[in-house]
Order: sequence, then structure tokens, then C-alpha cells
Amino acid sequence: MKRLLTINALAATIAIGSFPVFADQGAGFTVTPGIGYYTFDNDRELDNHVFGSIGLGYQFANPWSIEFLYLRGDTEAELTSEADVLMEQFRLDGLYHFPRQENWQTYLAAGLGDNQYSDSFDAEETILNAGGGLKYFFRDNVALRSDLRLIHSLDEEDLDVALTLGLNILLGGTTTAAAKPAPMPEKKMIEDNDQDGVPDDRDNCLQTPTGAPVDNLGCALDSDNDGVIDLRDQCPDSAAGARVDETGCYIKLLEDREVRLNVQFANNSDVVTPQFYSEVERVASFMREYPGTSVVVQGHTDDRGSAAYNQQLSERRARAVAAVLVEQFNVDSSRVSAIGYGEERPLVDNDTAENRAKNRRVVAVVKAQVETIAQ
Repeated sequence: MKRLLTINALAATIAIGSFPVFADQGAGFTVTPGIGYYTFDNDRELDNHVFGSIGLGYQFANPWSIEFLYLRGDTEAELTSEADVLMEQFRLDGLYHFPRQENWQTYLAAGLGDNQYSDSFDAEETILNAGGGLKYFFRDNVALRSDLRLIHSLDEEDLDVALTLGLNILLGGTTTAAAKPAPMPEKKMIEDNDQDGVPDDRDNCLQTPTGAPVDNLGCALDSDNDGVIDLRDQCPDSAAGARVDETGCYIKLLEDREVRLNVQFANNSDVVTPQFYSEVERVASFMREYPGTSVVVQGHTDDRGSAAYNQQLSERRARAVAAVLVEQFNVDSSRVSAIGYGEERPLVDNDTAENRAKNRRVVAVVKAQVETIAQ
């Protein structure tokens, strides 16, 4: 039963030691003088005793080390106090070290060896051992070491316990603490001087007003494209092309504006030919700038012909220009009206051909509609 327990303990030690845990360990020879207490199995009929030990080993540049240990102690047979017994133990062990945590390091160990008893109790036995320990480094290559081993006799099937306190000295090398995670590289501080959330190195608008919503280039949003950023726009749905004030609202047209159109018609015709569309477009552009306005297209003639005919002709020509505004330039029909004045409102006397040409005209009068201006 004792043999089975020992085998299980050794198997557990080997299994734990096989995990891929690594310590950053310097290489070199080790010397470990120590003192300890040896507890015999009850079946041995030997007194427990204090012992001295010396270990010589080699620490590899990895978690592993090997160690030869010599242990010596005087005990007595329990049958008689006069039966002095000298015990000497020779072991070859392998040690597996776990990563150091600051000054502390744990390890597992296992090995085999030989116990020799002399004087009045002459015997020899083969042993297996397993256990572990703890090191405390108070210098880079010097550590206080405590060690606990279960020692199994293959000959007597007994299980002893040895507790050792020693000084572990590394020669020809230095121990190093377990590798610490590499420090995270310092993040390069990327400036964002206007605090809009877009770093300066890709900010196309470096002086965005505080609190203004911005696009991915760091420029303040202007949803209706009226030139006033959303942060300051009190009329966020301005029509495209409209003239607005600093608050983003339409500029009010406070007086009527008259735009004289140089649209020529064939004799007795009311057809506006495409070559004169650019004249009509001037009115359309003006009305886009002032969405709160309407236009009255006025037709005028000279005094040649009958007054009734001139009246009809001026009305037809005015309606033709109004139709171009609506159909070609998308001015809402509710904002456009037409009227003909015939020969009633001449600019100058109809006494010369030049003056009569001045009186034959189409005029667009753009009127303010204050009540429809966006607020």
C-alpha cells in the first residue's frame, strides 16, 4: 500500500512538472548547504533525527536543474538507546522551477538514491523521492531554500519524510526573475486641438467650434449646405441656393425688385425661343436666392396697332415668359403670375422708332412675401 501511494505521488509530480510553464533562469553551478529534520516510517523503529546536507548541482538556462545531494545524520534504534545508527543518504534529483513572483519561486523535484546505515545498524536500501520546495531570493544569486521530500524505500516499502532548510547559491551565473510582460509601447499622443474627436493629422478643419457635430474629416456639418454650420443654423431646411443670414435663415427682400428682360419676339409672335432662355434664367436665379418672393411678369407694347390687340399680345408674351420660368427653370407656379399692359405704360413717348423699341418690353417684378419667409 505504501509503495502504491509513493508511485501515485511520483506520477502526480511528473504530470504537474510536464505542464508548459517556463521560468527565466540563469545558468550555472549551484551549492546548497542545509540542515533538516528526518522523520522515519513507524515500521523502521528508528528515532527521528536532525541531519546536515550539502547539495551540488547545475542550473540550466531554463526551468530545469539537476542536483546531487549528500545527507548525514545520527539516530538511534528504538529497541535500545545504546544502538547508535549513522545514516547517510546519496541522491540524484531533477528539479523543475516555476516562474518567479518577485522574490519567490516554487519548484517540484524527484529523484532516486541510496540510504546507508552503519555502526550498530548495518543496512543499505534504494530509495525514490518526490516533493518540492520554495526559494526566497534576497540576492540575485542567493536564495533561502526550504524543501519537503517523501522518501520511499524500494527494499523496505517504507515511506519517510525529510524537511530541509538551506542556502542555495548560484556560481558562475545569475538568476533572473520570471520574465515580466514587455511594457506596452507608449501611445503616441495625437493632438486634437479643436477637441472634435478627429486627430489633427487627418482633420481638414482644425478650428471647428466647440460642440459642433463634424464629419469624418473634422469639418462641421452643414446639412442644408447653406454655408451656416448646423450648430448655429436656426433654419436647418433652407432651400438649395437660397441666400441666408448668419443664423441660416432666409434673407428678407424688403422691397420689390424689377428685372428687365431682353427677350425679343418675332412679329405678332408670343414664342420665347431658346436663345433667350438665359435672360429668363436671371429671374429664376434671383428667386432661388430669395425663396420668400413671387414674381409678376409684365408685358408691354408700343402704340402701333389697336389698343385691344396690343393688350392681348402683351398678355400672351408675359404668359410665355412665365411658362419658361416654371417649365424650364422649375420655379413653383404658385410664385409666378403674368399680366399684360399693352400700350398703357410706355417708358418714353412713342415718337421715334428707337423710343417705340424701348416701350416694347417684358419686365419681371420680384415682390417680397414677408409672411412666407422661414423663421
